[in-house]
Amino acid sequence: MSGLERLRAACLELWVALLGWIPTPVGIALRCLGLKPFLGRCGSVRLATGVELLGMRNMHLADGVRIGRHCILTAQNGSLVMGERAALSANVHVGADDGVITIGPRTAIGTGTVLRAANHCIDRTDIPMMDQGHVPGEIHIEEDVWIGANCVITADVRIGRGAVVGAGAVVTHDVAPYAIVGGVPARVIGIRGASRTE
Repeated sequence: MSGLERLRAACLELWVALLGWIPTPVGIALRCLGLKPFLGRCGSVRLATGVELLGMRNMHLADGVRIGRHCILTAQNGSLVMGERAALSANVHVGADDGVITIGPRTAIGTGTVLRAANHCIDRTDIPMMDQGHVPGEIHIEEDVWIGANCVITADVRIGRGAVVGAGAVVTHDVAPYAIVGGVPARVIGIRGASRTE
């Protein structure tokens, strides 16, 4: 990292620290205006207090995106895209570092959920896992998905349109559109609309 990049990062951290604690709609407006120039693309976004953002140039947040209190969003050497009106509840961690995460429009993600696009390399036993780097991956969540509280979404997963992920689930495989999944690891427990008569 060059001296100019370090200075820019330090200025951004100071800016976030100054704006990050202010409550009320005034604080929301100041955060949106103050952080907009640092993001790759930013519509009208609602950022609550205590939000941490790293790798902001690699984030694209559409109009109506809502990010709850104390969420952590990272996209260093990666890409994070959130569609219109996508919403993160409090304490969600979205880790797109070294990978790609897309969250479709009108998708709601519950409190305490973790999305990680990359995994640690673990192949070698002669050096610590933390020193082996990462295996990049991708997470794609289509539109109108509801992910309950305290879920884990692992790398290389696609969650189809209209799916529901039950609270506490660990999603390690693709989820079909309109499927309802739950458990560890998550498995199909229902299909939305299957009980309706045509």
